[in-house]
Amino acid sequence: MNVSEAPITLETLNTEELMERIPTIVYLSLVVVIGIPGNTLVILIYFGSLWKLEGAHWTFIRTITIVDFFMCIIHIPFEFYQQTHQLTFYSESACKSFKVISVHLSVMAALLLVMMSANRLYRIWWPLKVPLSTRQALVCVIILGSFVTAVSWPEGILSGINLKQRKNNITGYDCGIADSYKRTTHPFAYSFVLLVGFILCVSSLITIYAIIWNKLRRKGNFRSTSSIHISAQINIPNEQSGVQTVTLGDESSISSKTVSKKNKDNSSGAGIKSPQRQRKTSQRNRESRRVSKTAFVLSIAFILSYLPYITVKMVAALSNGQYKSDSITQGIIPILSRSFLLNNIINPFVYLCLDHTFLTQCKRVMFCRTRCILH
Repeated sequence: MNVSEAPITLETLNTEELMERIPTIVYLSLVVVIGIPGNTLVILIYFGSLWKLEGAHWTFIRTITIVDFFMCIIHIPFEFYQQTHQLTFYSESACKSFKVISVHLSVMAALLLVMMSANRLYRIWWPLKVPLSTRQALVCVIILGSFVTAVSWPEGILSGINLKQRKNNITGYDCGIADSYKRTTHPFAYSFVLLVGFILCVSSLITIYAIIWNKLRRKGNFRSTSSIHISAQINIPNEQSGVQTVTLGDESSISSKTVSKKNKDNSSGAGIKSPQRQRKTSQRNRESRRVSKTAFVLSIAFILSYLPYITVKMVAALSNGQYKSDSITQGIIPILSRSFLLNNIINPFVYLCLDHTFLTQCKRVMFCRTRCILH
């Protein structure tokens, strides 16, 4: 045997597989490097200095942050290990566990975003009704977690170590569909259900925000047209009659109030408080618009990050997983099929751009850490 010819081993073949997946490994590395610090910062702020923020929206935001953080510290490292051990993944229990956790976190992140968006629709469509409380939102999250657990457990049954036959009769071990289910319809049916679920989530988000946009547009048009009809008729108190008539109204409702001269001081006091109430109302409206904008941008980011993943899965289902085998396809398809991971790292950037309070707290945290390091 020629000395220069090294014997072909399983490790040699695994290294060859690894070289073909370098673009995917680089992509996963970038996601981890960005995602872990970003989501850690969000946790420190929303569970620290901004813990006082209460309500269903903030409960959903905090839960989404936790899910994103676990995706970055559990799911992505598992993906990284799997990519580097395409033929040397031996632990079936680890394979099943990580597969179940990955599906659970992915589905949970999608449904939480739909739930948060549905809550925004409820608040805008019925602004006068009692909003969902923090406790009620937490109960909804627990129920959702139980449902997602039931949805993800089949992944643990179907997953396992499958054997890959390579040249020179070398057998590789990969984490994927278990050999006992490879020739059955169960994996395809389960993947199809998950794919339909993600498509429904994307469709639901598009529908919800289309309704919200139409509602806000009609409300804006109504305000612009009704402002012409809004009148404030204030008759200066007559010294003889001692009667003051105040009429405030628009095209939908007109309220009249007659105040006698002896209640002049009380009415003046109310007039002093009115600008304060108006400022509070204006502040609440700005807060509501900011929250709606944040939820909308998060939903757009979710849709854009999941569209390549859904497209790849649909093409794979239609073509039975057969792609044109070339280096470009082998480098791009694994990245596109993991594009949804971008949804788990983009949220901190959304908060930085849209939430001035969050940005201020970030500066405080960074300043405090820098000062502590210097001292």
